Amino acid sequence: MGTIAPRARLAVALGVAGALWGLGLIAWALAGSLAPLIFFGYLGTAVAPGVAYYLGLPPARRIAGRRPLVAAIGVGMLAAALARVIAQQSIVAVEGLFFELLSGVFGAALLHFAIAKLLGPLIFGRVYCGWACWTGAALDLLPFRHSPGRLGGAWPWLRHIHLAASLALVAGLWLGYGYLPGPGAALAWFLGGVALYYLLGVAMALALRDNRAFCKYLCPAGVLALPAARLALLKVRGDPSKCNALGECVAACPMDIRITDYTRHGVRVLSSECIQCQACLNVCPDGGLSLSFGVDPPGRLELLRGRGGPLPVTIIPRALRRRRRGER
Repeated sequence: MGTIAPRARLAVALGVAGALWGLGLIAWALAGSLAPLIFFGYLGTAVAPGVAYYLGLPPARRIAGRRPLVAAIGVGMLAAALARVIAQQSIVAVEGLFFELLSGVFGAALLHFAIAKLLGPLIFGRVYCGWACWTGAALDLLPFRHSPGRLGGAWPWLRHIHLAASLALVAGLWLGYGYLPGPGAALAWFLGGVALYYLLGVAMALALRDNRAFCKYLCPAGVLALPAARLALLKVRGDPSKCNALGECVAACPMDIRITDYTRHGVRVLSSECIQCQACLNVCPDGGLSLSFGVDPPGRLELLRGRGGPLPVTIIPRALRRRRRGER
């Protein structure tokens, strides 16, 4: 993705601002509170100049330029979540989501996860994980910016176990004791969870020399976004005629996606692990990668780079299976 003209940058920035204001209006209508409108409106207005600045950078500088922008968005999201805890006792975390579902309360946690993890990824993929997560924003500032590859075995299942354990804990407290956090307890749940995620995220990054190790192996919230992300309309597309197959994009990808293999197979990047960080687009020397909207064949195709080589392929879309049989 090369340098973008000023008019196009302005259009994208205004589009982002309009989308966030639109989310605020929808949330206001659903929740009956002005708080989400104020938050999303503020976020859209504040983020738009940052988006225009980011798009105005040369591709070689965008990866570095993205980090302060993501950090600023992450701080804003964290501050808004903290305000919601204080004002409404709504814990914007996985445990808060389960408390609201079990108690029948439509609060900030349910709204947040519906937009960021369950419905939003159907259109934009896991863009929240790449651009708005306050945990990911801090982890991106750590020194291990080139992933050594994924660990196999039981490692990918830890985040699923974490999600199940969170559900079991909340269900046990609610169903067994009728427990629902009050003002002080809700704040303790939220701050304790944020601190624990930061501690685990930094520790895992240092131990595994991988900034996004927590996202890959332990984040329960990311698990909720995986099904919708596979169906996302917005994905990275590779042009086989421009791909040099040297793998600069694969080396730059913080989530270890084998982007060149998707390009070689003639399909978009179908991995649900993509967080839309655009690192691959910014390092591609031949301009062979771009963002595109479209609908993909059914089935899941995870092509990931492991530490000892490619990880096993998961379910292959039927269209790709037919193409492979035709090649043979």
